[in-house]
Amino acid sequence: MAGTTVSGLTRLRSNRVITSPMTGVRYRIRSVLGEGGFGRAYLASQLDRKGRATEEVCIKTTTDQASWHREAYFGELFHNSRRVIRLYDSFPIALKRSAGSGMLYCLVFELAEGGTIADYLAKTQKPWPQARARREIVALLKLLDQLHGGGATHRDITPMNIFVTGRGTLKLGDFGIARHEIAGNRVMVDAFNPAFVTRGHLAEVHRHWLAVDDVFQMGQLLAMLLCGNAKTKVSAAMLRQIECEPRLREIIRRAIGPRSRRYANAYEMLEALVGDDEKRPPPVSSLTGKTVAFAGTMSIKRFDAEVMVLQAGGEVARTVSKRVDVLVQGARPGRAKVGHKGLKLKQAKRLIEQGQPLLIIGEKEFRRLIRGAR
Repeated sequence: MAGTTVSGLTRLRSNRVITSPMTGVRYRIRSVLGEGGFGRAYLASQLDRKGRATEEVCIKTTTDQASWHREAYFGELFHNSRRVIRLYDSFPIALKRSAGSGMLYCLVFELAEGGTIADYLAKTQKPWPQARARREIVALLKLLDQLHGGGATHRDITPMNIFVTGRGTLKLGDFGIARHEIAGNRVMVDAFNPAFVTRGHLAEVHRHWLAVDDVFQMGQLLAMLLCGNAKTKVSAAMLRQIECEPRLREIIRRAIGPRSRRYANAYEMLEALVGDDEKRPPPVSSLTGKTVAFAGTMSIKRFDAEVMVLQAGGEVARTVSKRVDVLVQGARPGRAKVGHKGLKLKQAKRLIEQGQPLLIIGEKEFRRLIRGAR
């Protein structure tokens, strides 16, 4: 389980200098920052050619090669993300026989000045204002949406793995037990933190960890920020004591509620937090000069609808991209499940989240615009 204490892991002594065989950069170990299920973290200094300290970093060491590979992989994947603790270096070092055997795998990360959110809240002991908590969770959900969109789950979004950097910005770290699904095949769970899983669904999580379980942990994080306390998991009863807008409380209630009723993934929770009114661009009065795409089924043939767009002075796009101004969303396909969202609709909503002025309308609104053109 992630969260158990490291045992038998070689401890690097203070002032020891280790060198990356990959980059040649040297690091001086200063002190232990903490321990987790798969490794130990140190405060360290990066050294220049003359041995002078140039920058403080965090070095995480582990003897578990698989978790090291995963963290290195996801660190490179999100190298340019402003919401992930940045990975600077990754390398193995050989252990001396007197100190142990095998390899010690090292990861060099940016240092989070404020520590973990658990440390930060314990120190400040103040609930976060709703606007601040919402803003930070929205930013993390956008990151998590990228992860879920790629068929991956984090599985360890706990207060110990959310870090506080400059100006109170939250960043996600520790991808040591994150997993990718391949071709939709669910990955069997081999590690997770039982303290941040709903007790009633523990057996289900033991079999498969889904995006909905990451959502539970994000709901817990939002509740903890509003409480100003990350010591215990938030229950439905505790949620009633949190002072916040009813809408925000309801979002948290759904996120941490029964597994079958939660938001299916980060994108759905993000939609609920941002709100459709905030994302919807001003309505259009004409399709002239507009690029229009279609999704779902309509009462008229798709070919006829496309001809209508051309006659109204617009253009037709077969795929959803940044050049599309209007997406006409028809009815859900007959064989689709309740709650199903087609690929085009998902792409359109992601573009809207990124700030694109794309308008989603139904067939009724589309027909009104066509009549106006005539």
